[in-house]
Parts: sequence; structure tokens; C-alpha cells
Amino acid sequence: MASGLFFDPLTLLRVAPLVTSTASIVIAGDSDLFLSALISLKQHRTKVNEIGPRYFETFFWKGLPYIFLTYGLSVTCGLVNSYSRWHAVSWKWYAAGSLLAFSHFAFVPKIMWKVKDAIDAKEDPNGGATNALQGWLDVHHVRTALVDVPGWACFLVGTVKGLQSI
Repeated sequence: MASGLFFDPLTLLRVAPLVTSTASIVIAGDSDLFLSALISLKQHRTKVNEIGPRYFETFFWKGLPYIFLTYGLSVTCGLVNSYSRWHAVSWKWYAAGSLLAFSHFAFVPKIMWKVKDAIDAKEDPNGGATNALQGWLDVHHVRTALVDVPGWACFLVGTVKGLQSI
């Protein structure tokens, strides 16, 4: 029985970076949705300032493993695809997607201070939690637009071209 009859490992390899980068984009969208909704409660700003630091701290630490997993797999699978030059038309797209996925972590020096500000914000009604969370979201939006979405697009093109060459 041919191994590709029910399951083709080469197809899985070609599609994997697109799937994992899609998961990264979903996480980015969810982060924006949940935090933007929280800080948009203007009539409850005092409550947001009270609960915001602990909410963000929990949100950040629970989400971090998913970030490492999805971006790590995107970079790894993209590089494997780019080094397996059986498909000359798509290897550059996979390489570009991997570079952009890895570039997500280039924002760490900029965003780590925003994370610290959001977690260390005073837990009182007049605290700066809302402003600190908005600061994190501002960097998050730039990072998503500059590296996450273009990386996903590169993996999409690489996947389409790679699957055409199988």
C-alpha cells in the first residue's frame, strides 16, 4: 500500500507553515479583540484600572507558550520547505515567511517594556492600566501589520506554489 494513498507527508510539510502561521494570526486577532474590548469600557475605566494589571499578567503568561509554539513551528517548517529545493518555485516564499515569522521576536526589546508597564500598573481606580494596555496594543498592531500578516502571505504563496509542484 502506498503511503501517500491516505496521507501524504510531503503535502503536510508544504501546508504546515501556512497552518501554524494562520494560528499565529488568530492569536494576534484574539489578543487585539480581548484587550481592546477590555480597555474600550470607558464607563468602567476605574474597574479596568483595578483588574487590568492582573488580567494582562494572566493573559500574557498563558498566551506565551502558544506564541513560541506557533512561531517556532512556522519558522522550522518554513525553513525545512525552503531547504528542500524539490520545488524551486516556492522555496524563496517559504524562506521569506520564515524570516518574517522569526522577525516577530525582533519586537521583544520594544514590547517587553510595554508588558512590564501593563503588569506593574497601579491597581487602583486612578491607575494607568488602561494606558499601559493601550501601549502594548499599539506595538502589537505594528508588529502584526509589519511581520505577522506578510509572513502569513508568504507562506500562503509558498504553499500554493509548492503544492502545484508536487
